[in-house]
Amino acid sequence: MGQASTLETRLADHVSAVDLVRLRRPIEMPPPSLDTLMRQAQHQVGQMMQALVERPDDLTDLRGHIGEVERLSRRVDALKLRLTARAASTGATGVAGHTDTGSWLAGATGSDRTTSASDAMLAEAMGDAERAAADDAGDAAGDSGDAGGGPGAAGDAGDAAEDRSRAGRGPRLTLTAAALDAGTISAAHAKVILRGLDDLPEGVTTDQRRACEAELLRLAANRSPSQLRRAARRVLETYEPDEAVVDQHEDDLVAREEEAARERAAFWVKDNRDGTMTGQFTVPWVSGMMLKKVIDAMTAPRRRTTDGPGDAHESGGAVGSGGVGGSGRAAEQLSPSDRSLDCQHRRGLAFADLLMRIPTDHLHSKVSATILITTRVDDLLAGLLDEGLVPAGTRVGSTDVHDVISAGTARRLACGAGLLPTVLDGDSIPIDLGRQRRLFTDNQRMALATRYDECAAEGCDRPFAWTEIHHLRPWEAGGLTDLDNAAPLCGTHHHMIDSALWRHVVTRLGNGTVSLAFHRRT
Repeated sequence: MGQASTLETRLADHVSAVDLVRLRRPIEMPPPSLDTLMRQAQHQVGQMMQALVERPDDLTDLRGHIGEVERLSRRVDALKLRLTARAASTGATGVAGHTDTGSWLAGATGSDRTTSASDAMLAEAMGDAERAAADDAGDAAGDSGDAGGGPGAAGDAGDAAEDRSRAGRGPRLTLTAAALDAGTISAAHAKVILRGLDDLPEGVTTDQRRACEAELLRLAANRSPSQLRRAARRVLETYEPDEAVVDQHEDDLVAREEEAARERAAFWVKDNRDGTMTGQFTVPWVSGMMLKKVIDAMTAPRRRTTDGPGDAHESGGAVGSGGVGGSGRAAEQLSPSDRSLDCQHRRGLAFADLLMRIPTDHLHSKVSATILITTRVDDLLAGLLDEGLVPAGTRVGSTDVHDVISAGTARRLACGAGLLPTVLDGDSIPIDLGRQRRLFTDNQRMALATRYDECAAEGCDRPFAWTEIHHLRPWEAGGLTDLDNAAPLCGTHHHMIDSALWRHVVTRLGNGTVSLAFHRRT
């Protein structure tokens, strides 16, 4: 009897030990649903908004806070695109009676149809997150058979969408989708990358596409979407060693854009019956930029009409004061909103004045505004080969307003424009004037446009056409009026040069250009 009690006691102790071990194990709870997570996220955002008011002392790193909010916004955009891709792949868009994913998204978000169509296209290229891993694993095996439409994908809506994407818009944006999911790029960057891959020539391999995608992602790290768009035109350089092929591809893209722009050109004007007329127009970029430069020339508050030694600023023909808007001092006393309205009013008056002064008997005599276009002689002059008209060159021409034009457009403009060859370090144009003249000349400004696309201040993307030419070493201190002592600065940064509140550091970049970094004095 004693032995039986001892055995029962031992068994009870063993069971208790087993139960205790089982009780110590963490209870596996199911992950929260997406609805729950979204409610939690909305609550967290609400708390952040409340913290702005209740804890202002925490706002010590505004730049860092803005960066984190931007990253959070980008990740939310990625989530929206993933959900859109899921709706497309599961047929949810058709159930609601919509004809395509773009219209479904516009209805779900209350957004513009055009914007939603662009988002839907990007969502399809990114794909459904659940299917991405399996699809990417099968890419290598399926590359040879996808060109004909992917017969093995029949019956699977997601794979069918992938096949259509391969046939029409290239492969899934695997790297881009991951970067957008992480918030390192924006949806605008991703759309530029998608378009850049769409524009690759026929016959490009999957590996080459992936290489181009990786290169565009690298470039996106320190470029705005518009800057990335310009770089994407030459992404062919990633795998194509022949510069002539890259030049031809870029020129083809720009020429196609210009042709599409002509197809979209439109104009309308109506009588408001109150003494005014209202209108709207859509014109190709070159024509619109010509008009903008003329209006800017008439209204810039610091525009000078003369270029004499008495000028206060070294504009080199770029900017000064006077014109329609009155004194710069009066404009500085206005509030930002008033200055914006005042600027619009001055531009409206300048446009009206321009329309009244157009010489209708000489409308086709020459190009009506000056845009600096840099191109090669071979690209400018069309050649006669084998008794047929064949363009002699295909490299696009760069302009001083942050964009390019096709070789054909450059040749067309040259037919009606005065041509001034830029010969750097040559004798045909006095590029370096030393101490003979204080202000930079128009010829020097045009020569400097071959070195710079924008303001030389670090992080400033104002185009070269808006800048003033600054002496790096002041004239008063013995600085020379030559290109090595010149830097283009926008009006804001030119003011900061002379301000006691700012200091700057000049860095020579080794390609004949400089970069100026500004720091507020403490």
